[in-house]
Amino acid sequence: MSEVRSVFVDEGVLDINYIPPRLLHRDEEQRILQAMFNFMLTAPYEMSQRAIITGGVGSGKTVLAQVFGRWLKVEAKRRRVNADYIHVNCRELRGSLFMVLRRVVKTLRPDFPERGYAANELMETLMQLLDEENTQLLLALDEVDALIENEGSNALYDLARAQEVRPNAPRRLSLLCITKDPRVFKKLDSSTLSSLQRNVIQMQEYGSPQLASIVVSRAEAAFRREAIPLEVIDYIAELATHEHGDARYAIDLLWRSGKYADVAMARQVTPEHVRKAAAAIFPSLKEESIGQLSLHEKLVLLAIARFFRHSTAPHASTGEVEQMYRIVCEEHGDEPRGHTQFWKYLNQLKSLDAIRIKLDASSQGRTQLISLAKITADDLEREVLRSIEQK
Repeated sequence: MSEVRSVFVDEGVLDINYIPPRLLHRDEEQRILQAMFNFMLTAPYEMSQRAIITGGVGSGKTVLAQVFGRWLKVEAKRRRVNADYIHVNCRELRGSLFMVLRRVVKTLRPDFPERGYAANELMETLMQLLDEENTQLLLALDEVDALIENEGSNALYDLARAQEVRPNAPRRLSLLCITKDPRVFKKLDSSTLSSLQRNVIQMQEYGSPQLASIVVSRAEAAFRREAIPLEVIDYIAELATHEHGDARYAIDLLWRSGKYADVAMARQVTPEHVRKAAAAIFPSLKEESIGQLSLHEKLVLLAIARFFRHSTAPHASTGEVEQMYRIVCEEHGDEPRGHTQFWKYLNQLKSLDAIRIKLDASSQGRTQLISLAKITADDLEREVLRSIEQK
């Protein structure tokens, strides 16, 4: 008996902290960042800059900044210019300016003492270190909301003022603020706010084709060849599109699906593995939601579950589900309703988060494609049967 290998060859590329060699679909945003901070390469020490990256969860804010920071350091080295990039997560550091500064100073000088300094002393130390190294620093403040919520305007004001109190000294410190909610900047005083709002990069949601290409690029690096079929990749992209184009969710779904495939000792990732992964991240169907359905709505739901239990396809056509509905009705000793009434039942099930129904783009008629989201076919069948038996 041959040993079943893992579907993975390198799980690391699916880690939340992984920085890809190239960031897909964000070329324009990278060009804007390069234009904003190009002075660090062409006119070092002559000015400083502040900018904001904002966008929803999974829109690529963090990885955009990190890819740009990596490019900046490589390009500076190539041009023999001293420039550094440090990325800190303010929420991880409890929104404390002191902890942010300590992390930055420790990054520049690992042997720096942990204790014995106040925030203002750390600020002075940071500028001294930059002077000693004769370098510039682009400091990325990820989840800057935590810093603003905890310290108000003071933290960003102090970071900006650290450069302003040295009018004749070389400009060494620039800031890149990252947030999912730009409304947090309304809490800043007018002078601090005006210095930030001039340079804002708004990240748009990824669309389904963009998400699919992102999933493909990660899957090609993370999985064995042929371990994850193209239709499964499209299915993952489709689910992530419904989560506001969240690329982070898509990548997490990809990793979890592979894990469930390994647990099942499967050679390939299937739509059921994806559904199991989605249910583990965001469970979607509550028992009371099924209980409120009519008998035949439950039977249609049971037909959907039965179809996907016996199929590896990510979608079912309305005709396939209707055929299964007639079989389910026969099993339960009930007369199936006509085609028009079946359509009504199907459309009423759209209100459930667990069911996705869309028009088949390849069809010239009214064929719709049905899929499950955030619940496995096994779990759905079990819950529907339990509800029918209780009634």
